[in-house]
Amino acid sequence: AAARRLTAGRSAFARSASPSIARAFAARRASGSRATHVLTTAGWNDFEWGTATVVSNEPAAKEGGLRSVKVSVAQSTAEAYGTPGQFVQMRTAEDGKPAFLAIASPPRSEPSGILELLIKSTEGTAGEICALKEGATVDVSPPMGGGFDLGKAPIAESPNALLFATGSGISPIRALVKSGALDGRSVSLFYGTASSSTCAFLEEFDEWKTTHNIAVTHVQSQVGGPPTYVQDALKDAIADGTVVAAKTCAVLCGQKEMTEAVIAILTEAGVPKEKCIMNF
Repeated sequence: AAARRLTAGRSAFARSASPSIARAFAARRASGSRATHVLTTAGWNDFEWGTATVVSNEPAAKEGGLRSVKVSVAQSTAEAYGTPGQFVQMRTAEDGKPAFLAIASPPRSEPSGILELLIKSTEGTAGEICALKEGATVDVSPPMGGGFDLGKAPIAESPNALLFATGSGISPIRALVKSGALDGRSVSLFYGTASSSTCAFLEEFDEWKTTHNIAVTHVQSQVGGPPTYVQDALKDAIADGTVVAAKTCAVLCGQKEMTEAVIAILTEAGVPKEKCIMNF
């Protein structure tokens, strides 16, 4: 029953960042065209903007405004993406506020120089990117962040992995699943959206099960009965013995309320907090 519902949460990276980390040094050619060289250092503020060209922009769900946007970037940008959970900054104008967007494709999986992003169409830069047509260009940062550090939970110590996501937070989780980094573990995904019509990558779940042995619990907040949440589905799974804390790690991305609640439940059940892994 718990596998019915959850409010579609938007990824922390699909929001524009706070001013303290969002300011970046723009690098422009003397002619005024977008920079084509990319990396100086990949700190929050110390980098050169490169160019990304939209190669496709399609709905990622029937409703809810999620878009799958593929962009072509410089080869050096694509090669700098090495760990699922990393993200890029994007902006549509030199004076625009950047959006922080987790990468949805696994490293080195798409054709050379292509990155896939899952973006929720909201006000501001994210919405502007969602409205772009094929061939449009935007500024893009180098891939940033350390991604999901599975070194905190080696497979010998944590052969069981639990994945948690809400809304567009599924983006880096998808990259992790499709990278094969979890292969060899027993993996369960708890994914929360409002309904199946707002669920991104729904058509891929069977393939994730077949190829990567991922058991998916899709929690839908607006389908039947009073709303419950990913954390409620987790409680039920622990109670019925489906989830066993011993030798388990967790990977989370989504609403702050969800991640905090899930971590509290897991630590109470015996999962060490340091094995609850996030990408920021």
